[in-house]
Amino acid sequence: MIAGAALAVSLDKAVQRRRSVKSPIVVGLVAAGWYALIAQTERRYPYREDWTHERDRDVAADRAFVATTYATSLLTQPIGAAIARRVGLDAKFRRLPTALGVALAVLAYDLPHTLHHRLAHEWGPAWKLHSVHHSPSRLHWLNANRFHVGELLFDGLIDATLIAALGLSRDQHIGYLAMRALYGQVQHCNIEVSSGPLNRVFSTPDLHRWHHSTNYDEGDTNFGAITSLWDQLLGTYYRPEQPFAGTVGVGRMPVFPIGFGELQKVPLDWEQIKDTNAATWFSEPGSVRLVQ
Repeated sequence: MIAGAALAVSLDKAVQRRRSVKSPIVVGLVAAGWYALIAQTERRYPYREDWTHERDRDVAADRAFVATTYATSLLTQPIGAAIARRVGLDAKFRRLPTALGVALAVLAYDLPHTLHHRLAHEWGPAWKLHSVHHSPSRLHWLNANRFHVGELLFDGLIDATLIAALGLSRDQHIGYLAMRALYGQVQHCNIEVSSGPLNRVFSTPDLHRWHHSTNYDEGDTNFGAITSLWDQLLGTYYRPEQPFAGTVGVGRMPVFPIGFGELQKVPLDWEQIKDTNAATWFSEPGSVRLVQ
């Protein structure tokens, strides 16, 4: 993943030497190759065999979410940049070495992400949006982009405004975009791998599988998008000794919409979804989930 970001920076430099291209197109090219590698590795070394079986509607929805993610990014990037210019924010990270600037940008983004991600689990109205991300009954690389468009817009504006405010150089910006584009697929991948001490730095698949647990005591943890450092500082880090072998999905709601259009309507159909899951909808003692 770090090598992929470095490759994106190198390729962009090569492209810029030939012709000035404003769009970070190399990030998309590197991401496409990375996704193909992740998908092939999943097939050969799956973490769980029961997560390898494709479901037509499930895969179709995930593909639509990928397209929505990139479309939303194209919309929010210029808006965030305009906000930063309007406020006059410029931290001048461009003066730092590229690797350091990228690392600090990742840390800077991951703090507000971790905070609003936690809020999305603890505040009912936000959970109605974020539950869409927890709707898959299996984890694999393609569902990393499964977010309601409302949440995508909110997160995208935070990301775009913050990154513009940091004043990154082009190399730093390309490296940061590559880290964002590549890491989500790693975090959600169905690959048999032991992260070991990397758990203390990155929000690894080892950690993120627990985050998708239908058990709220396990799922309301590990909120980081790339790093686990903020979770450790905020007391939401969770990694028991045993590997995750539980069920993923929306807790208390085993019957949940599947299709892309249905998932976009989840906040509007919430009461109906609750009625469908009446047999399992109950308040757990000690649960931090405040959904009504």
